[in-house]
Amino acid sequence: MKPKRTAAEEAAARAARRRAIVMAGVGLVMGLVMLALSADFLAMHCVVAAAVAVSGGIAAARSAIPHRADSYGSAGSLGGLYAALGYGLPFMVFNFINWLNVNEQTAAARAAQLSPEQIAQLREMNLVVGVDFFRGQDIAYLFGYLLFALIFGWLFGRVGGIIALRQVR
Repeated sequence: MKPKRTAAEEAAARAARRRAIVMAGVGLVMGLVMLALSADFLAMHCVVAAAVAVSGGIAAARSAIPHRADSYGSAGSLGGLYAALGYGLPFMVFNFINWLNVNEQTAAARAAQLSPEQIAQLREMNLVVGVDFFRGQDIAYLFGYLLFALIFGWLFGRVGGIIALRQVR
């Protein structure tokens, strides 16, 4: 039988969940801004996602700690996950739309953006740059952002929870 939560555990979870939802909205806004600025700069997306996850973890843990001090880790992870998923959502939608819209014309336009070195590398790997290549790339990015948000959200959200605990003490 599943153990029942105490009132303090319930209050901490409720507070963390509410703050995590707010941080998911903040992450969504940050993702939209970053998508508008640059959809292709993946290293910058990683850094910003880590920062968003840490801030989500701090915010959720800060709201949960007054109810139950040892909830900082789970609350931080929850806040970081929600914030990182909110951040990654615009990129997932963007790549899904690209995946839906790939045709011969769009594939040719995207292939024209590749440098001669990139094309040579792809040929060395026996990859044909065409519709199937770009569809595969788009779906890989879609699920890549999902996994990236889950891993970064959990890990850096936990770090945010630890930071929140140190700030409160």
